[in-house]
Amino acid sequence: MTHHILILGNNLTGLITAYRLLHYGFRISIIDPPSHAQPTGCVGTAQASTEPTAPLPSFPPDKSLFIPLILHGFYHSTWALFQELSFEWPPQAFQPVGVEFVIEDKKTMMPPNPSRLAWLHPLTRFTLFKGLSWSDRWNIINFLEKQWEDHILPNHNPDIESVEAWLISAKQSERSRSNFWNPLCRLFLQCDAPQASLGAFIEVLSQYWFGQPFNAATFLAPPETLSKLRTELRQLLMNKGVQFHSTKARLQINTGTERIQAIEVDKNDHKAQAYISALTPQNLLPLLPERALACYANFSSLGHIPEVYGRAIGFTLQENPSSPRLILNSDPFDWITSQPDSVLNSPKTMVTCVTLQEAIAQENSEDWLTHKAWACLHNHFNLSPANSQESCKPHIIRQVGPFFPCLRGSRAYRPIPTTPLSNFFLAGPWTATNLPPSLESTIKSANQCAQAVAASFYTTTH
Repeated sequence: MTHHILILGNNLTGLITAYRLLHYGFRISIIDPPSHAQPTGCVGTAQASTEPTAPLPSFPPDKSLFIPLILHGFYHSTWALFQELSFEWPPQAFQPVGVEFVIEDKKTMMPPNPSRLAWLHPLTRFTLFKGLSWSDRWNIINFLEKQWEDHILPNHNPDIESVEAWLISAKQSERSRSNFWNPLCRLFLQCDAPQASLGAFIEVLSQYWFGQPFNAATFLAPPETLSKLRTELRQLLMNKGVQFHSTKARLQINTGTERIQAIEVDKNDHKAQAYISALTPQNLLPLLPERALACYANFSSLGHIPEVYGRAIGFTLQENPSSPRLILNSDPFDWITSQPDSVLNSPKTMVTCVTLQEAIAQENSEDWLTHKAWACLHNHFNLSPANSQESCKPHIIRQVGPFFPCLRGSRAYRPIPTTPLSNFFLAGPWTATNLPPSLESTIKSANQCAQAVAASFYTTTH
């Protein structure tokens, strides 16, 4: 008999998990429930003045994916999936880009290209980065040699120590922490160094900066990459017989003593041999019965996983595209990307300014945020006279995410795929993948979840 697997969530996590499960011969259904969580980054913003301002054009909610996708060389599962699916990507997809830091006087500086310095020890490359003072470079090299040469971590549980405390112990100046290390934290961990988990930072830093030279490469993909991936995966699954169900009715997970009995949708039960949640914790928790939350700390701990949404301001520059750019630490934005318009041979450049700092979005008007973004463009780009804020068609994306920042201690709450309910499994970038939440973490989680589901049937039926 073919086992039936029911997946909650028609998102990228759910689709990749379903794709992996097909390899085991399961019959799969996917239900897309309505969202229960209120995005924390989408609340109304306070106006900076009492003067009325014209509303900015904005994307509908499903366009929240439409910001450039940042990929890194150490995203091995991501590159493997792209190669396996053999989608026809446009020629300008996955363009290599240097990471630029705003050091001082609004100038940007880029670390040396690791591929050209492959013959140098990774630590030695730090000596060539003039964005850090000689003192900071010398101190961090000595510190890392002592800490990492023998794989010695600062303490027995680095997840509860902050990156900031680690940097202070490495004698990094306030200038280097502010202009270099904190922007890296925000890019990789989506939070500031004083709140960021040292364990997560070491994990990504050792792979990104101190792995193979290619691992330190960064790439920008067109804004529609994730949407294209999701659309083509869905079509592939439909061709393989996967059934999709969408409903606006409230769902409820009905549990027994040790198993899920059914998923109730508008008083109708949907039953399967195993169930997978690809939802975010904030969307999953309202679906679980109170007795499950009360009996199993595994579920109640999901409420401690942080979830934030950001905002983005996009511009279309009326000029021929130059080399792609990724700029960090351009206050108040965490990063700024520029790349050619995804339309082939288009003489335009797309620039996107992204902030994950909720306080900025809540305390300031969208008009203020747009003016700040335009000022950043003036600082970092050689704009031609043909460009003005109005002619570049600024638009705001009010819901970017969700992001799951790697705060101190948050790794303890990230669950493995299996749960106390024997036929219920979890998948998502926020699960225990030993990487910060990202597309790579999403794919690794889907792979791990599919393996766990297959193992559960194998061990129970043989």
